[in-house]
Amino acid sequence: MEPERIELTGVPVHNLRDEDFEETVYALTENRDVHQIVFLSLWDLIRARGNKEFLRCLRQSALVVPTSPGIPRGARFLKKTVPARYMPFDFLIRFLAALESRGRSLYLLGCKPQELRNIEQNLKQTFPGLKIVGRYTGYYPKAKDADIRIAIKKAAPHCVVIGSGVRGREKWIFRHKNDFTSGVFIWTPSVMDIISGKRRKVSRQVFQKGWDFFPELARHPWRIFRSIAYLYYGLLLVIYRIRKL
Repeated sequence: MEPERIELTGVPVHNLRDEDFEETVYALTENRDVHQIVFLSLWDLIRARGNKEFLRCLRQSALVVPTSPGIPRGARFLKKTVPARYMPFDFLIRFLAALESRGRSLYLLGCKPQELRNIEQNLKQTFPGLKIVGRYTGYYPKAKDADIRIAIKKAAPHCVVIGSGVRGREKWIFRHKNDFTSGVFIWTPSVMDIISGKRRKVSRQVFQKGWDFFPELARHPWRIFRSIAYLYYGLLLVIYRIRKL
């Protein structure tokens, strides 16, 4: 069974139930097609409303996974199915564990050279049964992009995890889906940074309480101005709620 998809202020979000996690992973990797998984923050949800390409990307993604507490709260306010919220790091580690249990393969793309070597080494130690069939650093010349896509297609990995230094971010996957024949593609630079040792992971307790925004705010103080967009989101919820009355 595919995870239920709901519309939240016109943006699609999936409800991946905890008990369906592994079976969903197996289904995606056994179906030899190209699938994209997107981690969706509240800021991303707001951004999608004003970015047609990003919205199309979400609509065509196999999984749109909420990461911000405001998304399930908004769904509850609108009396819709409340989607499960996941910490990206925990999601990816569980995803890779499921791949390892079936002897699946992985390709790593992005990050700086030493960071990528650290990621590969750490993943091999943690998931010795996971086959890493290729890797390529980020911040590469634009002219190399086509060669990288060909390399990924030839390696035919079950999953491609993408970090920083790839032009287009999550939309890189959406724009080049037709260049691949199969695989699950995930853009998650924050998780790659944690695995490489570049940054620390927030505790599950902090994440569950919805306080994970504060460490990000300390690193990027300018994000305080996003509060205006969050007020806009609250207004949208009220408007959508009134429309349903």
